[in-house]
This record gives sequence, structure tokens and C-alpha cells, in this order.
Amino acid sequence: MIGDFMLWLEETGSTQNILKEFSFPYGTVVVANRQWEGRGRFGRKWHSEEGGLYFSFLLRAEDFKELLPLPLVVGYGVLLQIERKGFKPMLKWVNDVYVSGKKVCGVLVERSKEKVVVGVGINLNQKEFPSDLMATSLYMLRNEVFEKKDFLLETLEILDRVLEEFKNFGFEKFRPAIRQRLMFLGEEVVVYSQEPVVGIFEDIDQEGSLLLRTAQGLLKFNAGKVSLRGSKIF
Repeated sequence: MIGDFMLWLEETGSTQNILKEFSFPYGTVVVANRQWEGRGRFGRKWHSEEGGLYFSFLLRAEDFKELLPLPLVVGYGVLLQIERKGFKPMLKWVNDVYVSGKKVCGVLVERSKEKVVVGVGINLNQKEFPSDLMATSLYMLRNEVFEKKDFLLETLEILDRVLEEFKNFGFEKFRPAIRQRLMFLGEEVVVYSQEPVVGIFEDIDQEGSLLLRTAQGLLKFNAGKVSLRGSKIF
């Protein structure tokens, strides 16, 4: 079970790096109150100040038939926890959770040989963010302080259940529910991959890939960043 062994640190460079560089049992969770080398996809810096909930957990690659949709599935698990607190979150393909148009959670999945290290950053109790970030926290949305330990344990309980179902039944079990909660579905977007591509966000396929309807036909993206056309990249 995820969280049977847990290491909670006041601060560290990156919870991801600890699980990648050292030997721990599968299911181990590393939590930090602050990170000075927190990162998202493509090496982007993750704003990891006091107040957020930052944790990584260790999975075994061979336990999963599919790894490509894992960021979406983990994001969906976090979304369920945030929904349970009375918010109306949405998933932003491929690995973020948003509330009221601003980011509250990011997921990072990294494979290192037989290890899969999953990092989750949840904006829980921060009171402000730099003005250039399209980010908010649950505290800022409701003016309520959330108990970090309780929130973590509840989230891990949901993630453990969701990942067990994903292991047994695959992504197709989650695809309908995830589609209902996808930002920009059916709208004109720009996908930033190797180069920007404009089209209609038509669907996600059985692997969680984004299907984009363009003038050249239907294109498939396994990774990238998506924004509404004409809006700021975030």
C-alpha cells in the first residue's frame, strides 16, 4: 500500500530525487514542507514554498501494463480528493489540476529502470504566489486552513485505490470520468510539443494521448502543453 513507509522532511532539494537515488521499499512516500529544487515536467521549476503539500511515492514499473496514462490517473485521484473538499476541480491535460482557472496541483512521473517515481505538488495553504504564475491554493480559494497530514493521508488512500484499479483494469476504466473533467475539450487550442500546433481538442484515446483535429487531419500527442488559442501559456 502507498504510504506504509513514510519519510517526512522539513525541507529537501527534491522528494523525487530522494526516491530515485536511494533504495526504499515500493509504496514509500517522501514528503517535504519545502523544496529548493522542486520541478515539474520539462525541468520547469515548481514553486515549493511553505504551505504547500509536496510528496513523491515509489511504484514498481512491472506492476503496470500502461505507464503513459499514469499522470492523468494520478491527477484524477488528486482531483477526487479536492472534489471531496467541496471544490469543482478540472484536469488540464496531461498532468495538472485546476480550480477556477488556476493551477492547484501538478503531477510528475519519472521512470528510472524498474522504478516509477511519482511526484505530486498540491497548493494547499499558501497565501500568495508570484503574479506571473497562474496558480492558486485551496486556502486562497476558501480562506480555510487545511490540516496537511490529514489531507495527505486522505489523498494517499484515494490514490492507492485508484492505482489498484488502474493496475487491474487499465486506463479505459477511467477514461469516461476523466473526459468529463478535462479542460478545453471540444475547444480550439494550441498544443506546444516540438512546435505549436493549432486545432480542436477532440478527445483523449485509450492511452490518454491528446487527439487534435487540425487542417491536416487528426494528430496524436503523448506529451506537451495545451492552452486555449490566444491565451497565455500556463
